Amino acid sequence: MASKIIPAAGGIVWRKTGAGGIEVLVVHRPDYDDWTFPKGKADPDEPLPVTAVREIAEETGYRVRLVHPLPEVAYRVRGGIKQVSWWVARPLDDRSDFRPNQEVDEVCWFAPREARKRLTYSHDRRLLESFEDLVAQKAHKARTLIVLRHAKSVPRAEFSGGDLDRPLAAAGHDRAKELVPLLTAFGVRRIVSSPATRTVQTVDPYVAATDELLEIDDRLVEGASAGKVDRAVEALLGTKRPTVACTHRPTLPAIYASLDISGPVLPAGRGLVVHHRKGKVLASELI
Repeated sequence: MASKIIPAAGGIVWRKTGAGGIEVLVVHRPDYDDWTFPKGKADPDEPLPVTAVREIAEETGYRVRLVHPLPEVAYRVRGGIKQVSWWVARPLDDRSDFRPNQEVDEVCWFAPREARKRLTYSHDRRLLESFEDLVAQKAHKARTLIVLRHAKSVPRAEFSGGDLDRPLAAAGHDRAKELVPLLTAFGVRRIVSSPATRTVQTVDPYVAATDELLEIDDRLVEGASAGKVDRAVEALLGTKRPTVACTHRPTLPAIYASLDISGPVLPAGRGLVVHHRKGKVLASELI
């Protein structure tokens, strides 16, 4: 009989030090008397990036955004196999509302060398090595661009107006609401959309939740020329703010070509998180 898979997620949270180095956040759990990175089990139907951000906040008091994926870790626990998805994460600010509790009684910032000495488990030390490899490439400072295909819209045959005015279907509006915690997990602060009603409606709930401005870019519309898409992507990569760009399925190949990647055909309402630095894509992952 196959072992039950228990999905979980967490992060290596890092910050700069005054001396120009970095520190990572490690927690002590009194029930296990261990030092480890913050993580926890996913709630039912909870996307793993959302799990990672929630668990980090619950265990450390820090609100974070996800920056770059780390290798998945799996190990046996009582009840099955815990499968943990990991990300590099950065605090949104310096504030923490941590209070010692039964689950975590101590939260400490350590330089990576000191953290390695403190960590209880070999799989955490291997994870730290992966993080240090990213630091050596400066990939821990990656910027984020989420290429998002609009959610399910009313079929063309069922809409009498112009195609740009075609709205989301009921299922599309539901998916647009589901995207809010996912975009929040990656700290999205710039929201760009094709002028089509269905793309704007896909990001509208996130705009409402964050009070960020919505930018309309005609170069992301269905049927835009490759040259226009190139210029749009160049502008998207040029910002430091984590960005979402909502577009159309037919426009995706041109966006991928501009990013110099081989990207997937995204289902409606799904996105590709592109982690990049200085115009070069370092990693990508589906949401």
